[in-house]
Amino acid sequence: MVFEIFTGAVAFLAMLYAGTAKFIQSKLINREEVESIQKESKMLSEELKKAQESGNQKKAEEIMKKQMEFLPKMNKVMMSQFKPMFIIIGIFLALNWAVAEFNPAAQDDITIWMNDNGTGCDSVAGDRIFSACYELNNTNYGKWTATAVAFEDGTQVATNQTYFHYNPGEDKDTYVERGSGAGLNLSTEKEAYYRGETAKFTAVPAKMSQGFSLIVPIAPPSRLDVDRVQLTLSNGTYFSVDLPLTIPLLQVKTIYQPYWWFILISLITNLSLSIAMKKLGKKK
Repeated sequence: MVFEIFTGAVAFLAMLYAGTAKFIQSKLINREEVESIQKESKMLSEELKKAQESGNQKKAEEIMKKQMEFLPKMNKVMMSQFKPMFIIIGIFLALNWAVAEFNPAAQDDITIWMNDNGTGCDSVAGDRIFSACYELNNTNYGKWTATAVAFEDGTQVATNQTYFHYNPGEDKDTYVERGSGAGLNLSTEKEAYYRGETAKFTAVPAKMSQGFSLIVPIAPPSRLDVDRVQLTLSNGTYFSVDLPLTIPLLQVKTIYQPYWWFILISLITNLSLSIAMKKLGKKK
């Protein structure tokens, strides 16, 4: 029930954002002025083209002079149209932050630190292979995701995600988020675990290329100097919305992140409002 309410709330915020953005644009952007500037610019370009085709150099120079005098005016009008966009982008970023911050699927996430010190389930100390184990003893069955974040001197340098099925049933979902940064290989010991078993995770920082030369030998690739790796387990709960239709080109049928759900609904609302406003404008 909580997830349904959150999904609906995100959709409502997206529609509210789209409506607000349209309102700001209609109040702060002078469409008539923009269209007038565009019309004048097009007219001057056409006149210049005709003058050049007819070989009237004097006329062409006069038009080019008008274009140079017109340029500051056009830039001023166009720049004034960008000001509302800063407000709209600011609202968008704030709402996206709120959506991620209050995502109920993340409230019960389990965060543990992977280690490379030869203790716990880590086999060898200092081999640059980070390990972590977690005993599965709850009843949150289904797909779990594991997200690893690698740090170097306190700075995030790479992320990656994998999954496993806890007490596997009919759920065949295998979706994971793409990794980012310099590269991090993350894996589980098995793809399926049962209650009472201990899931083992391994993270290996990817090697960084040192370059290429046909003349001078280049040193072999070296690993990132990762000093910490944080692992977050989904605890069996994660955001997902099944769409009634597959999105063309992207071939997406399920939305897995609340911010993508927010973006999708805001785009649909914006398009719907644009069509509605266009039809109302024609009637007038």
